[in-house]
Amino acid sequence: MPEVQATFDPGADRTCQHTAGTTGGRGVSVPATRNPGGPTGISDSGDGVLIVTAPTAGGAIFGVTSHDVAAGGRVNIMRPPKCVPMECSAAINIGAEVMVAADGRVLTRTAGNTVIGRALSASTAPGQFPEIELFSGGALTLT
Repeated sequence: MPEVQATFDPGADRTCQHTAGTTGGRGVSVPATRNPGGPTGISDSGDGVLIVTAPTAGGAIFGVTSHDVAAGGRVNIMRPPKCVPMECSAAINIGAEVMVAADGRVLTRTAGNTVIGRALSASTAPGQFPEIELFSGGALTLT
């Protein structure tokens, strides 16, 4: 996949460093750390970029990668509320609430897992890129 672009884009994206590397159109973890330098900008001690990795299966996400990234590389993270294509790990019906797998791909949500968005188009097989409406605040947990 060359590059994934948002189809609805009201907010600013974030450049992050990805620890493990991944392909475009996959969810990433909520950052737990950042490079030295802090949020106020570049300093002699570092650039302050947030560090992300693969998400926890069924958990919250920070956003979706816009392109492929190697381990340790920088990637643009598309943040909610946006509508973006995401790679799926199984068929998804339009209108279905979705969750994220451990590899960052989306699938239809199952009970007890975090809802990260809603499918605005259907997919019929793994590896396709249905359009997903990412929910503001990143997550909603339902039972």
